[in-house]
Amino acid sequence: MALRYEELTNELIACIFEVHNELGVGLDEETYHQALFDCFQRKGIPAVSKARKQLVHRGADIRKFELDILAFEKIILALKALQCDFLQNHYVQIFAELKLWKKDLGLLVNFGRQKAAIERLAFDEKEKKIVEDYSEVKGKIDEPARQYLAKLREALFYVLDVHGLGYGMVVYRDLLRTELDYREITYSTNAPIYVKHRDKLIRTVKAKAMRITDRFLCGITALQDQITLFDVSRMRTYLKYSEIPAGLLVNFGKSNLEIKALHR
Repeated sequence: MALRYEELTNELIACIFEVHNELGVGLDEETYHQALFDCFQRKGIPAVSKARKQLVHRGADIRKFELDILAFEKIILALKALQCDFLQNHYVQIFAELKLWKKDLGLLVNFGRQKAAIERLAFDEKEKKIVEDYSEVKGKIDEPARQYLAKLREALFYVLDVHGLGYGMVVYRDLLRTELDYREITYSTNAPIYVKHRDKLIRTVKAKAMRITDRFLCGITALQDQITLFDVSRMRTYLKYSEIPAGLLVNFGKSNLEIKALHR
C-alpha cells in the first residue's frame, strides 16, 4: 500500500538528512529550521515558514498556532532539536496543527540525535461519536443539578460539533470555558479542595477540574483512548474532599467524546 504523498515526502526527507549531515549535532532548533527552509528554497520545493492561524470560538480567540514549515501546501513539518525521543506534547502539537490547517500528513523531525529522527503522522478527521455513562448519578442528584447537567451536555456537544476531535486538553478546556461564558453558566477553574487527615485540615490544593456552580466538578482530558482508572480515582478524591455532590469526566478522545458521571 502506497504511503501518503510518498514522492513529496521523500524529497523533504532528503533535505532533512542533508541539513543534518552538513550542520551536525548540538545546534538549536531555529538554526536547523533556517537551514532546512533554505534547502527547500534552493531545491525549488514550495514551502512557507512560520505561518500563523488563530483558533476562534464564539468570536473569541482561543489560541494562536504557528507552524514550523508547510511544504507543497500539503505536509506540515514540526521541527525539534532534542537529545531525547519525541514527547507526548509534540504529538499533540502537530495533530492540532494538522487539524486546524486541514492537512492530512505531518512530519515530526528531530535534529538533536546522531541520526535525524523522522515520524510520519497521518491525520484524518474522526466521526463525531459520543459515549455517555450517567448510571452512577441516576436518582442521586436533585432537579437543579439535572438542569445544569443538561446545560453542560449541550455545551460539550456544541464544542464537539463545531471543532470535532483532535486538539489537546488545554484547547478543549479553553473552548468549554468560552462556551460556558457564552451560555452564561457560572463556573470557576482550579476549584479548591480541602484535604484532611484524621479530620485535621492538612492542605488546600487546587483541583485539576472546573467547578460548575456548586453542582459539579468537571475534569477534561483529550486524545486518550478512553477515560482511565486514574481519571476516575482522582475525581473521586476531589469529591471526597469537596462539598460538590457529583463529578463529570470528559474525554475528547481519539475516536469519540466520552462522558462519565460520578457521585460523591
